[in-house]
Amino acid sequence: MKFESTSPSPEEFREQVGEVISVINSNEEIKRIINSIERAKQESTESMNIALPNYLMIFKENEDVILTLGYYPNISNENDEFLDLDQEKIYKTKALNLLN
Repeated sequence: MKFESTSPSPEEFREQVGEVISVINSNEEIKRIINSIERAKQESTESMNIALPNYLMIFKENEDVILTLGYYPNISNENDEFLDLDQEKIYKTKALNLLN
């Protein structure tokens, strides 16, 4: 999902007000993303003051949401970052090129 603004408000982010730009149904692609996040370098966001990302990844099983992560594509040095607000963590992965 992509938010209209480049830095969505907390309300937009929480309410997931945006446009669905892609749906990934391939089990192989989903496994690649999950494996990358599981192996990612993790940092606490508890004391960080960061802008909310303008992309959101929603992981579903059937129609049940099991995980929601903010997505910062290609942040630096060919890396992506995923924001987990519930766990107060940011995951730094190699670039996954999810917007191509």
